[in-house]
Amino acid sequence: MDYPIKYIENNLVFNHEGECFAYYELIPFNYSFLSPEEKFKVHDNFRQLVAQYREGKIHALQLSAESSIKEVQERSKATVKGKLKEAALQHIDGQTEALIDLIGENQVDYRFFIGFKLILHDQEVNLRHYWNEFILGIQDFVHGVNSNLMGDFVQMSADEVDRYQKLERLLKNKLLRRFHFRPLDKDDFGYILEHLHGKDGMAYEDYEFHLPTEELNGQKRIKKYDLIKPTRCMIEQKQRYLKITNEDSEMYVSYFTINSIVGELDFPHSELFYYQQQQFSFPIDTSMNVEVVPNRKALSTVRNKKKELKDLDNHAWESDNETANNVVEALDSVNELETTLDQTKESMYKLSYVIRVSAPSLDELKKRCNEVKDFYDDFNVKLVRPFGDMLGLQGEFIPSAKRFMNDYIQYVTSDFISSLGFGATQSLGEREGIYVGFNVDTGRNVFIQPDLAAQGIKGTTTNALAAAFLGSLGGGKSFSNNLLVYYAVLFGGKAVILDPKSERGNWKEDLVHIEEEINIINLTSEEKNRGLLDPFVILENVKDSESLAIDTLTFLTGISSRDGEKFPTLRKAIRTVAHSDQRGLLRVIEELRNENSSISNSIADHIESFVDYDFAQLLFSDGNIDNTISLDKQLNVIQVADLILPDANTTMEEYTTMEMLSVSMLMVISTFALDFIHSDTSIFKIVDLDEAWSVLQVAQGKTLSMKLVREGRAMNAGVYFVTQNANDLLDEKMKNNIGMKFAFRSTDINEIKNTLEFFGLDKEDESNQNRLRNLENGQALFQDIWGRTGVVQFDYIFEHLFHAFDTRPPVLGGE
Repeated sequence: MDYPIKYIENNLVFNHEGECFAYYELIPFNYSFLSPEEKFKVHDNFRQLVAQYREGKIHALQLSAESSIKEVQERSKATVKGKLKEAALQHIDGQTEALIDLIGENQVDYRFFIGFKLILHDQEVNLRHYWNEFILGIQDFVHGVNSNLMGDFVQMSADEVDRYQKLERLLKNKLLRRFHFRPLDKDDFGYILEHLHGKDGMAYEDYEFHLPTEELNGQKRIKKYDLIKPTRCMIEQKQRYLKITNEDSEMYVSYFTINSIVGELDFPHSELFYYQQQQFSFPIDTSMNVEVVPNRKALSTVRNKKKELKDLDNHAWESDNETANNVVEALDSVNELETTLDQTKESMYKLSYVIRVSAPSLDELKKRCNEVKDFYDDFNVKLVRPFGDMLGLQGEFIPSAKRFMNDYIQYVTSDFISSLGFGATQSLGEREGIYVGFNVDTGRNVFIQPDLAAQGIKGTTTNALAAAFLGSLGGGKSFSNNLLVYYAVLFGGKAVILDPKSERGNWKEDLVHIEEEINIINLTSEEKNRGLLDPFVILENVKDSESLAIDTLTFLTGISSRDGEKFPTLRKAIRTVAHSDQRGLLRVIEELRNENSSISNSIADHIESFVDYDFAQLLFSDGNIDNTISLDKQLNVIQVADLILPDANTTMEEYTTMEMLSVSMLMVISTFALDFIHSDTSIFKIVDLDEAWSVLQVAQGKTLSMKLVREGRAMNAGVYFVTQNANDLLDEKMKNNIGMKFAFRSTDINEIKNTLEFFGLDKEDESNQNRLRNLENGQALFQDIWGRTGVVQFDYIFEHLFHAFDTRPPVLGGE
């Protein structure tokens, strides 16, 4: 098969048949965890895209391009700033080394290309037009003679190229209504050609195709050698495979095409392009050459086929034989197809579907070919490897190439083409940033940029910086949360972690390379810590401290703002203290005693009953405090010893006194975090609320959390909620203000349904429920800021990080 490409200009490819194709990259769309209704919507969009193209040809390619791990990590380095930059760069280099050792220098990344044949309709039929065509014909002839004799240059009329470029602009506007497309350029074509001719190990982003163009006397010229340079290799054709040899490598390549489709491909679950990305551990490429058969011609073909089948049926009847089952089924199909074509006035499509399998050795190729054949067998699609036709099928992958053979054509509708899932993929996270792990289904590395959502990038479904980590005990929730916060700090952020279970006291010892920027604040009930969490002490702003004092004391006493007697009395005492010189919660008790009414004395007694507890002295002071909490380091951990948090399922009415005090202290610290959020907006900040459910199930705590989330967005700060219950975050206002979502293993069916609802997924879908139920340790259902959902396996890489962040209790018995 001759090399088809005659000339390339931007995303236009001209072939020797006089055809011009415009090629685009279809930006892949996320397809995982979509509901059947959403899948049908995507299917219908693609069907309309194909159906509106009423004549000509379409060439669709799914190629396994390679992306350089090193290049991605280098781009990640560019996002690092702040005091810990040196440590961050060392971490990234260490990650790069480990990843290359594990999966090699490049990672497979599937890309989708689609080319449309451009057809000129609007030519004005006059003498001038015919004269121009005649001149073009003469020029082509002369150039053809020169090219055969000299073989140096390929040339195209600038006017003709210009005509097709205008047509391409119209087509692009049409395409962009339904999907995201990017016009290809010479580098894309160069990569595709090199890839098809056996050169691997090139990162897609790094590839450059040297193809200089010059224009002379209305003729555009390129060197023939430059055009064919990407195809340089030695190809030996065997019966069932090609051996492609390059300067530094050799590759064995085999081609399959569809022999027959047995039975129906039911959509959804027929998305071959989507499932084969997950199925194979090796790269494969797929080409669809589609020729449009206009409705009238299609109907004529179908009716002729119907006549043939009826003749067979009549012949069987006349000779007293049973009509073969396959003839009866074919007649039913033809009748159905005729009705569809007649009603919809849609075109039919001649489809040539070719799969390319490559391997470094012949044995490996055989193994891979068997896997591919078995995979398609499961979908009732029978593949064949035609003897002696490998070189011709290789040619079908080249942009603008014609169909090689008619033996394996499938006549299909736009409905069939759109049901194959072209462009459907499962991508998660960003192109660079913090490496957190890999996508369990595809093996692709997952990167996160925690501060990206607030930058209003086109295509994101949220601008919220808050994140949620959900799941029952032991699934890896705390570990993953710690890992992400740690890396966010390394990359230039600041964090305050509220650590009610005191699980992070070891960080200064275990994270020695950043120990100078770690601040562990351990609030014990020692005398030196008295009053550190007193609302009047911890907040500098008088109005804010007054508001927090009201929230704290109303929560502890259970006095509602609707209580017309008690609430005004308490409020008055707090206000008096707030406007005095010495402020503290103990002063509120004094003020209530000074009023000396039965109501004020009753409230004072109630509040005083909490002061007796040892660690309550953190909360109650007379205002004479010298010590304060400082958050001037990059990573601050606030621990409160002796905290006793209620169980996640305990109602507020069942809280013990110690539990009430513990929750009120968490509320005070969370409010203190508001001051932290309001610091330098150029630095990304994280307020991490571990055991967040204890704050979220209290009315005052929920209000406070919403305030943290809302103000955080404007202040370049994210609030991270670590909680067992999705129910705490299901409130619409709260749910809509959370960007990234991570859900770890859960076995309780109600909790699973709440989590799926929180993610906006079908909570009654059994496969969704089972996916969440069967997650392994360290695996999480992850929804990124683009609205894409998948399963990520967190990967700590460095052993010292595992020891630092592992919150599991030690195993007894010396194991």
